[in-house]
Amino acid sequence: MKNDNFEEEPPSYDHAFQSNMDPDSQVQRLGKYHDASFDSFERGEMFIQAFSTQIDAFPIMQAQEVGQRGFLSTIHIDTNIQDNQLFKHIKANPQNPAYVVEQADTVRFWPAIHPNCGPLEDFDATALASHPFLKIAEYKGENQYENQTVAQHYFEITVQQAGPDVVMAIGLCTRPYPTFRMPGWNKFSVGYHSDDGHKFCDDATGGQPFGPSWTVGDTVGCLYAPETGNVTYTLNGIIVGQAFSGLVRHHYFPSVGADGPAQLQVNFGRQPFKYPIENWAGQYI
Repeated sequence: MKNDNFEEEPPSYDHAFQSNMDPDSQVQRLGKYHDASFDSFERGEMFIQAFSTQIDAFPIMQAQEVGQRGFLSTIHIDTNIQDNQLFKHIKANPQNPAYVVEQADTVRFWPAIHPNCGPLEDFDATALASHPFLKIAEYKGENQYENQTVAQHYFEITVQQAGPDVVMAIGLCTRPYPTFRMPGWNKFSVGYHSDDGHKFCDDATGGQPFGPSWTVGDTVGCLYAPETGNVTYTLNGIIVGQAFSGLVRHHYFPSVGADGPAQLQVNFGRQPFKYPIENWAGQYI
């Protein structure tokens, strides 16, 4: 995946795998094991191999639904993926779900766990939106948006609650995506993480320095332009910066993640954004 903003080439998956054999490698120092266990990494790699023919396939049905019913009438945080035995989180069960969605797209991660439980290993969880961020012309339906060929997609999250040791993330992922990997960690995904402000792009090894950390009370936004492959983040209504540019074209879904108890309010545009976005795709579809 092309990315002009890396100071050096991002570590490959083979490189990350090799780091397990070489404790003194740069990947180890970058914090690979601070982010997730090696077991989680291996399961993520197995997921990629098992679903290689399905990952990033064009979402025909979802595109048609948006074209027929409109963007804000269709998009929401998807909970059905948790019912799929192939995709579900290994730490989750009916009494301890990885996340639940309440009214107005409020996502509660690990609601059965006490917020002050301390650090948890391999409880990283990602929730994806039901519909993708595509080029306007790709939303097929009764209306053809031929006159609106360039637009920017955007969504925001507001952190309402989070345990003191919880790491959160906002980004974009293709589907299917392993629910036990945070946005940015696995193939065809990007993320901006709360604990150290690092940005991740297909990066299993610790990310790259990017922006401020963020926590309870903050509103973080993710802006994506499919025509250019640019991903930009905002914090409390102010641009943090362009995280990635010229990304190879993928069919991204808005995504949020947390590795412990947290409550995030997701805004796809039904409420006013904190960041005054221009040429927002939602106004055309």
